[in-house]
Amino acid sequence: MIGTGPFMLKQYLQNEKTVVVRNPHYWRPGYPKADSITFIPIPDNATRNVRLQGGQLDLMHQSGGLDIDQLRHLGGTFKLLSQQPGFREEHYYFLDETRPPFNDQSARIAFASAVNRNEIDQIRNKGILEVANSISDRATPGYLSNAGYPAFNLKKAQVLVQQYKAAHGGQFNVELGTTTDPEASAEMQLVKEQVGKAGINATIDQFDQATLINKALSHSIDLLSWRNLHGGYSDHQDVDTHPWFSNGPADIINFGGFSDPTTQSLLDQGQQTSDLAKVKSIYQQFNRAMAQQVYILPMWFETWTIAYAPNVTLTFPPLPDGHGKDLFVAGRIPVGGLSKR
Repeated sequence: MIGTGPFMLKQYLQNEKTVVVRNPHYWRPGYPKADSITFIPIPDNATRNVRLQGGQLDLMHQSGGLDIDQLRHLGGTFKLLSQQPGFREEHYYFLDETRPPFNDQSARIAFASAVNRNEIDQIRNKGILEVANSISDRATPGYLSNAGYPAFNLKKAQVLVQQYKAAHGGQFNVELGTTTDPEASAEMQLVKEQVGKAGINATIDQFDQATLINKALSHSIDLLSWRNLHGGYSDHQDVDTHPWFSNGPADIINFGGFSDPTTQSLLDQGQQTSDLAKVKSIYQQFNRAMAQQVYILPMWFETWTIAYAPNVTLTFPPLPDGHGKDLFVAGRIPVGGLSKR
């Protein structure tokens, strides 16, 4: 947008396509490789796979476990690039702590104990995606292999649910908020069935993405199915943790709405510390505190995968200072390195 990128806008048709062409004044010699790129929005995962196989697409992104599994079983038909552990995004549930039932820690523990994350991962992802027990991936300083989130324990969940119901008029109702995507719907159906066995009455409400975000901002749903927290590239985690979990007046994207002096103090310390050893200790403490309070429920790390035709070349240009190269993070690639023969 400031005129220094590898491509220039040629055509934009909302919800149809965006066409960009080579910027002849691009500052990096030898780039971009392609003369033009046409971006086509295809919301449905299965349709993307079909159109790639049919030759209507040269390259596409996927993150769903079932779709990635299908691509892997196509053999050498297409080239695949999968994001490696380190800075993977995390799929997790925000629990709204501003109102019942999740303003009660025991209710959050009961819900988390009733969700069999491994079973959902096997059914919805064929176990391809790694179940998460930490707030960020392993290359970030706050990573812990197990921060202490409640493990699946149906009997414990049933006891806690009965205790909660006894103190709240016999009710434990939860609204599960998600998008209209079929995969998201299927995932929430599994969650509903699992927590139902513990005695939790769950309903599924689906919204378009914009409406879902507004519902979360106004704290009018109990659970938000979400993904981010890739940890960024730096030694800090501020880019992900502070805006999403801070209690400040400007931090409106703390969808859980919790206000915790312990986690807030750790976030503030993390921002103010430059010593890497201290940064690591601070964010690990933060990770444990989030797990103890169950402000979110981690599900799995996303393994973004790019599938592309054999005649497409995907290269990662060196960084401007000559040290290293761009990374494949959260589904993002440097499009300046794309070419097709």
